[in-house]
Amino acid sequence: MTNYTAIILAAGQGKRMLAGRNKQFLTIGSKPLIRHTISVFEQDAWCEEIILVTNERERSEMEKMFAEHPVEKEMTMVNGGAERQDSVYEGLKAVRNPSIPVFIHDGARPFVSETNLHELAETVRVEQAALLAVPVTDTIKQKRDNGLTTLDRKYLWAAQTPQAFSYEWIKDAHDQAKERGYYGTDDASLVEETGRDVVIVQGSYDNFKLTTPEDLHKAESYIQKQLQRKADEPAMFRIGQGYDVHQLTEGRPCIIGGIDIPHEKGLLGHSDADVLLHTIADACLGAIGEGDIGKHFPDTDPEFKDADSGKLLQHVWNICRDRGYELGNMDCTVIAQSPKMAPYIEEIRSNIASLLETDKVKINVKATTTEKLGFTGREEGIAAQAVVLLQEIRQD
Repeated sequence: MTNYTAIILAAGQGKRMLAGRNKQFLTIGSKPLIRHTISVFEQDAWCEEIILVTNERERSEMEKMFAEHPVEKEMTMVNGGAERQDSVYEGLKAVRNPSIPVFIHDGARPFVSETNLHELAETVRVEQAALLAVPVTDTIKQKRDNGLTTLDRKYLWAAQTPQAFSYEWIKDAHDQAKERGYYGTDDASLVEETGRDVVIVQGSYDNFKLTTPEDLHKAESYIQKQLQRKADEPAMFRIGQGYDVHQLTEGRPCIIGGIDIPHEKGLLGHSDADVLLHTIADACLGAIGEGDIGKHFPDTDPEFKDADSGKLLQHVWNICRDRGYELGNMDCTVIAQSPKMAPYIEEIRSNIASLLETDKVKINVKATTTEKLGFTGREEGIAAQAVVLLQEIRQD
């Protein structure tokens, strides 16, 4: 998982919308446009912080609107500048964590997908600068004094947002542009001016910007189609399986399922080495196609040294919930010659149910030995496996 800060621009006047006011306040469905856009980042577990850049004259109106449509994730509101580029710069100055990438997004693009956000985040983590874009589908003509030139469409891409950068790169690009008095057409162009490369991540044509009254009708139609599709679709189920092993060693606690079990040896690992909770976390991540716990909590990161695996599992479960899933049921097996697990099974079930905010009846935990065969039979380690069924949360 690559966390990021989202700077969302909502300070423009949107004159081409012909609405007589900032288009961000126009209602689509039952919510203002900007609230739809914020929701995408609010629901994305990878988004650490939202910075909303607004027009100073509309600040009180914006605050009133968010009081009626509150945002659960941490959000900072800052006043923008005279031009879009000035507004981005104000947003950059408000960034709290410069060690993670910055996403810069137009408030009038409410339909960017979480899949695209994650692809962008993983790309910028490696490349330092990336943007969403789609191949141009129309034939593009370049007009000059001596006539027209048809441009080769295979080299042309329509830039979208978010555009994503390491904080160092984008702040430096804006600083240089400010010193020169240079205004680019987008943030990627400022980075290009510094001689650095920007990578394209193919986006979606659904990620369109609302600019004209026709776009507003298109957005209304898009939302209605999405609602109808969800109403017509049966609830989706997803299955994940997990397996984990940890070595037994002296001088470590034996924590299984969040319960400290008395034993002469404990489990070795970077975190507290809770083999069962790690297995459940892997199964949940597998169900939603998000890799494994090594991807989200690498054992090379000192932040997770001796970490409480219950908190790691809660983080994973929040991702599942944010994706729109709840637990159908879970079946787990702990494979250990010793210690004897039977006295602790019910306590483990209760703890897992609490961590996943669900009913204990949905959690099944079994224990078995291997009849003294293999590494578990020789009491060299403990293994666990789990199968998880997630089901889509349906809105009434």
